[in-house]
Amino acid sequence: MDAYSNLNYRKGDIKGKFRIKFDGEAGLDAGGVSRDFFIELSRQMFNPDYSLFKLCSNGVSHYVAQNSFINPDHLLYLTFVGRMIGKALFDGQYMDCYFAKPLYKMILGEDLAFADLEDLDNEFY
Repeated sequence: MDAYSNLNYRKGDIKGKFRIKFDGEAGLDAGGVSRDFFIELSRQMFNPDYSLFKLCSNGVSHYVAQNSFINPDHLLYLTFVGRMIGKALFDGQYMDCYFAKPLYKMILGEDLAFADLEDLDNEFY
């Protein structure tokens, strides 16, 4: 939530280097603090309390939850998640997140096929 409140409303200035500091932890960021930040951020994205993503039947990948609207700020959070994933890619940071194949296809503008349903819900497929 601290990252969201500090970074969400910055529009053009997220291209620069982040200065990450965890509460109660002293130290310089020689790469480890930034790495920990992005890994923790990626884990919190899938926190069920935010109702943003749902685990696929394969037990590994996630997709946007159909009921994410129960969180009144879900669109702002999803936009923030997208921006942070872009920032991690731009900075060469690792994020511990795996999305369902259909979500990647939609991001890339590719057409979805019936077989893509298998990745979301194997039993239904």
